[in-house]
Amino acid sequence: MIKVLIVDDEPKLREGMRTLIPWEEQGYTVVATAANGFEALEKFQTHAPKLILADIRMPGMDGLDLIAELRDRGADCHVLILSGHADFEYAKRAISYHVDGYLLKPVDEDELLNYLKELRETIEQEEFLSRLQAEGPVRNDETLLRDLLQPRENTEAAEDAAAILGLLDRSLEVVLVELKGLHKGEAYREEQVRGLLEQKVKPERGLLFSLPPYLGILLKQPLTGAEARTAFWQELNRIISGEGLDFRAATGGIALVPEEVAMSFDVAVERLEDAFFGPPDTLLSGTPDLWEEAEENIVQAEEADLETDGERDEEMQLLLTVETGNHEAVGGLIGRIIRKLVGEKREEAYLKENLIRIISSIVARLEAANPDVRAAIADVPSPMSELYGSDNLTGMQGRIAAYLEQISKRMGGGKGDEIKRITDLIQRRYNENLKLGALAEVFNYNSAYLGKMFKLQVGEHFNTYLDKVRIEKAKQFLNQGMKVYEVAEKVGYMNADYFNAKFRKYVGVSPTAFRKEK
Repeated sequence: MIKVLIVDDEPKLREGMRTLIPWEEQGYTVVATAANGFEALEKFQTHAPKLILADIRMPGMDGLDLIAELRDRGADCHVLILSGHADFEYAKRAISYHVDGYLLKPVDEDELLNYLKELRETIEQEEFLSRLQAEGPVRNDETLLRDLLQPRENTEAAEDAAAILGLLDRSLEVVLVELKGLHKGEAYREEQVRGLLEQKVKPERGLLFSLPPYLGILLKQPLTGAEARTAFWQELNRIISGEGLDFRAATGGIALVPEEVAMSFDVAVERLEDAFFGPPDTLLSGTPDLWEEAEENIVQAEEADLETDGERDEEMQLLLTVETGNHEAVGGLIGRIIRKLVGEKREEAYLKENLIRIISSIVARLEAANPDVRAAIADVPSPMSELYGSDNLTGMQGRIAAYLEQISKRMGGGKGDEIKRITDLIQRRYNENLKLGALAEVFNYNSAYLGKMFKLQVGEHFNTYLDKVRIEKAKQFLNQGMKVYEVAEKVGYMNADYFNAKFRKYVGVSPTAFRKEK
């Protein structure tokens, strides 16, 4: 039986997890429970469990601090995180600890059982790794192949290795495969995949090699054209996905002479390192970077908008789009936000942290301004546990778009009188930096045309209506005894002098005088 330690500060939850899950049927046994991280460390030293289920929020040492301490000690165990919160800060930290799973409370039993099944197969085979690693010396042909892959100033060494391997006078191409989802102690699964690839890729077609963390194939006939690359990726997918593993694969391009093989290898490595930004489910090659191309177009569009509408706030734009029920526009706006972030810093962790933060902020702001839809929003499954583990930006974009589109459909905006929807929005978000240009884009109108429509139906210009709503709210806050500078900030004026001027314009007296009159 595989030993399990359950860590949670709630006694009822600890006992429920211990008794309600059919552990023994799954090949596990709960050897201990703990109420916090410190107690868990003591129990770990005593029982040496192979699996830990840990809550995040606990007094003293929380779940993430516990994992960090275990990793520092080199503990040979797997971890499933349990959390009642989808906060981006927790997900952000969990990213760096390589946990085996992130489950939101209340825990879905089927989801947990799926994790236990996968982990059991992993843990039961860990001892097999040491036996597999002691299989003997590397074959001579692979030694020569590794020599060929190393860049050398002396091209004769590469030519000699190529001659012995029978690779002279032919074009070659390096394809690298990086297996995903492998846990500690699962190198045997990599060997299984290699064995299957060797059966598929015959010696006359290519040579296989291992250079951790990659499996490699030196093709004797390069892949010419998109159709050939697609067919090769599909071959890889049938083999590797059949073993229950995800993977990335990249080609380094054609090597016309032996000394260029090392260059093909280096290019393939670079493409795998940048695979998060590449297209999913494809053999990564030298195709144009769509994120960078699109980013240039976004910059040009923004430069044009800046001339008339000031600085663009995409986060606010997305909030308004979701809140007004314009779900068709959500996906495109998320793409624009992502491309802007990519332009700022092309780093996976940076993208994940900011996107998770943006989603968390938008949902919180929607719930704060629309209390009546909180229950409906809560019914939409959160993608947080998937986002922090995403290995492809395009897939991450799709998950975010699907999530916010579902919320947008529940906001009750839908089709209808745009001006009425705008005035309702102003009543809710009078303290925000609302701009007519941003709303025009939300409703897919020209800014000047929307302004005329607003004036015709409401009888006042957009900015005048917004100011009057703010001033009416300010009167209420002043009557409650709030200080003038506090009221100014609360109704959306960051400058107290500007607020004073607006208040005098619409009320006839200063805010201070108005409060004294009351």
